[in-house]
Amino acid sequence: MGGPREALWHAIIRKNYGASHFIVGRDHAGPGKDANGQPFYGPYEAQALLEQHQGELGIHIVPFPAMVYAANRDTYLPSNEVTASDDVRDVSGTQLRQFLHDGAEIPAWFSFPNVVKILRERHPVHAPRGFALFFTGLSGSGKSTIAQAVIAQWLEHSSRAVTVLDGDEVRKHLSRGLGFSREDRAANVTRIAYVASEIVRHGGIAICAPIAPYANDRAEARALVEAHGDFIEIHVATSLEVCESRDRKGLYAQARAGTISQFTGISDPYEVPEHPELRLDGSAAEPVALAQQILALLRSRGLIDA
Repeated sequence: MGGPREALWHAIIRKNYGASHFIVGRDHAGPGKDANGQPFYGPYEAQALLEQHQGELGIHIVPFPAMVYAANRDTYLPSNEVTASDDVRDVSGTQLRQFLHDGAEIPAWFSFPNVVKILRERHPVHAPRGFALFFTGLSGSGKSTIAQAVIAQWLEHSSRAVTVLDGDEVRKHLSRGLGFSREDRAANVTRIAYVASEIVRHGGIAICAPIAPYANDRAEARALVEAHGDFIEIHVATSLEVCESRDRKGLYAQARAGTISQFTGISDPYEVPEHPELRLDGSAAEPVALAQQILALLRSRGLIDA
């Protein structure tokens, strides 16, 4: 997901294996959207970079534009060949999943009947949609406590299974051996997000509660999960002073004394989420009340029954 530079790397590998031509698609090797919900790279940046260097690379670049359907011609066309008079239609991946979920008609021009039949078998009408609750915040902010309150209230009304990927438990079982360097923190969040994405892909519910201090890592986690379902980012914005007052293990005190290095909020930064789906102050109300706000958000989005 390195974007244009990774596309260039792909071209070098293909050349080394003897390829003479290399097809470069739209947003080749792109990671999707950034922390602000905007595309991380332009759709054709990779194509432009490779065309600029194809002489040096010694491999011919074949740019491949997005394909769209022109209803007035009853044919698919490269997007760069469409004229102003064309009636252009398209169905995104998100729209297709919604059509399948609702049992809505899928346009005949979109796919072959046998393919649509298989898609409908794989995605039954009104099947529960998987989603991930991704709590992020400082140590001691109340992420895990609020998550447990959500689960307790959820299980009073539903039998759907919920999988919890708590920060401490993940580091013990999934990320053992990782430290707290920038790279190791990123690896830890990516592992959590990958497991969550697999749970969501199968229609499950994943609740994640890492610190996840860096915006880029959270954006990558979102991209992994949103390939299969919904990603609900919840910033537990409890103040540093409150987090320290809750610290029974004395970790903040050790960090301030220099005994523990790279401690988020003291000697390492926490990049505050700019556009989370929900922002809560973990000290403003009891966990049960905060959990009710989260469940209300899920109901409003149609992810759980009202």
